[in-house]
Amino acid sequence: MNEHVIMESFTQQWWICIGAVAVVIGILLYLPFRFSWAKSAAYSKSIAVFLLCNLLIENAYAINLGRWNMQNNLPLHMCGLAGLMCMTLLFRFNGLLAHFAFYWGTTGGIHSLLTPEFDLGTQGIFFYSYFISHGGLLLTSLFMLIHLEFKPEKNSWLTIFLLTQIAALVVGIFNWLTDSNYMYLLNPPIAENPLIIGSWPWYILIFELLALIHFWGLYKLSRLFNL
Repeated sequence: MNEHVIMESFTQQWWICIGAVAVVIGILLYLPFRFSWAKSAAYSKSIAVFLLCNLLIENAYAINLGRWNMQNNLPLHMCGLAGLMCMTLLFRFNGLLAHFAFYWGTTGGIHSLLTPEFDLGTQGIFFYSYFISHGGLLLTSLFMLIHLEFKPEKNSWLTIFLLTQIAALVVGIFNWLTDSNYMYLLNPPIAENPLIIGSWPWYILIFELLALIHFWGLYKLSRLFNL
C-alpha cells in the first residue's frame, strides 16, 4: 500500500512549487501569442506528449520500486481521469471531453495544488510528477479557453455534475471489487483542506454539494469574463 503524504500549504516549499507551476503555465500560455510555431497543432500535441510521458514514467518508476498496484496507481481519481481527457483534447478537441476536463480538471487541479496530498508518496519522481500532472490540468483548461475558443455551454455545469454521479458509481463498484479508494469514495483524503468535513458517508455528501457549487461557479466565471 502506498503511503499518502501531505505538504503543508503556505510553507516556503509550497510557495516554491506553486510558483514554479504558475510560471510554467504562464509561459506555455504566452508562447502562442508570441511565436507562430506555438499556434500550430503540433504545439498542443507536444504538451500532451509531455503529460503522457510524465504518466508513463511515474508508473514505470512505481513498477521499478515494486510499488505498483491497481489499488493506487490507476488514473481513476477525478484528477487522473481528467488528466487522460486533457491529453486526448490536446491531440484532438472534443466538446464533451472538454467540458469534463474543464470542470473536473479545474476543480481538482486547484484543490490538489492548494492542499497537496501525494497519494503515491514523495519519493523521487513521484514528487515532481504530482505537480506536473495537476499543473497540466489547469494548463489544459486555460489553453482551451484562451487558444481553442472553448466556451462552456449553458447548463453544462449541471450536465457534468449529473454525469459525474455515473462515473462515481462505476469507480465505486471498482473500489468495492478491488479494495481501492479512488475518488476517495471509501475514505476521505488526509489533505489539510477545510472543505473535507466528517467521516464516511457524510464527507461524500459535502463533496457532492461542493462539486455542484464549484461547477456552477466555474461556469459563471467563464461567462463573467466572456470566455
